[in-house]
Amino acid sequence: MKRTNLLLLLFVTFTLNTIAQEIQLLDSTKWLCQYHYKLQEDSTNRNSAINSTMILQIGSHLSKFCQANSFTGDSLLYYNQGVGIDSYIQLLSKAMYRANPGSLMAQYIIYKNYPTLGSMLFTAYGDHVFYKLEQPMKIIWDLDNLQDSIILGFNCQKAYTTYGGRNYTAWYAPQIPVSDGPYKFNGLPGLILKIYDAKNEHCFNLTSLKQVKYFQPIFISKLVYVDITPKEYNKMMKNKLISWFGTIQGGGTVTFDNEEDKARAMKGLKIKNNFIEKF
Repeated sequence: MKRTNLLLLLFVTFTLNTIAQEIQLLDSTKWLCQYHYKLQEDSTNRNSAINSTMILQIGSHLSKFCQANSFTGDSLLYYNQGVGIDSYIQLLSKAMYRANPGSLMAQYIIYKNYPTLGSMLFTAYGDHVFYKLEQPMKIIWDLDNLQDSIILGFNCQKAYTTYGGRNYTAWYAPQIPVSDGPYKFNGLPGLILKIYDAKNEHCFNLTSLKQVKYFQPIFISKLVYVDITPKEYNKMMKNKLISWFGTIQGGGTVTFDNEEDKARAMKGLKIKNNFIEKF
């Protein structure tokens, strides 16, 4: 089994748990940002970096940040609410097979300025439970107006912050009038086009930006969530990866064409330890 298929199975499992749920329309996308996310999954191995495509939807009063496969699933869910589960899964499988599989360590969704202005909602799925974390958006920045650069044709300025146990350098574009960026980062006088930690283990780079002229919904699944802290989320994800490791090792619901593919999948799960927030 290829890594793409393993992540597809996980995402379809998540979808089957959400498809029957009601969805709530929150906003319409005004700016659509795509980021390349380089994540070093194993903190002890510089060669463990993988790439994931992330999407930031910025609306009139809130934003949503998620992995591209989640964005694809959201769109299919919204525009195919009347189809049966089997038909929906077929559509999802076709779309996901062609997509960047991303990382299990980035299977979260972040809403900024939701549920209230100035607050942020982090949601994730694990251990057959949906989790949420609500926290203030405020991040303290140190602006460096003497440093500038051009990224994707935009004049950018430099800023620094410390967040989640890491030191970050960010480049933002004052001419793009949105105070937002990838992951939980926000609060600069312009869109964040690039941000990376001091060890270059977590790096986000904007790859495309467009103003959306048509209706593109931003919505949330109306689920029953369990409150969680950032530290508890990391622990939950570690347990989730261990559970998947045990499933593969024990020959459970995940099947492989050969032992080599099985060993590769087990190794890939075992090394995932370098979460973006450190505790």
